[in-house]
Amino acid sequence: MYSLIIPVYGNEGSIPDLLAELDKLQADLDQALEVVFVVDGSPDRSYALLLERLPAMSFASRLLLLSRNFGSFAAIRCGLEAASGSC
Repeated sequence: MYSLIIPVYGNEGSIPDLLAELDKLQADLDQALEVVFVVDGSPDRSYALLLERLPAMSFASRLLLLSRNFGSFAAIRCGLEAASGSC
């Protein structure tokens, strides 16, 4: 399984396109894809939008919500700890 970590901050407008592209990526891969979204204290509706749309996606996902903005490196580290893929 491949794991992809995506830190999220202020991305509400791009989430629908991102999810569509990730669905296409899963179709092209020879292994399962797991996407770990880490919402890093984002002030917009990114978390709510992901919570609503992720169940309909073809790839496995995890959605993490940090209590405030810790920065992208901390968000990536948090995502790596939650990921279960071998790559």
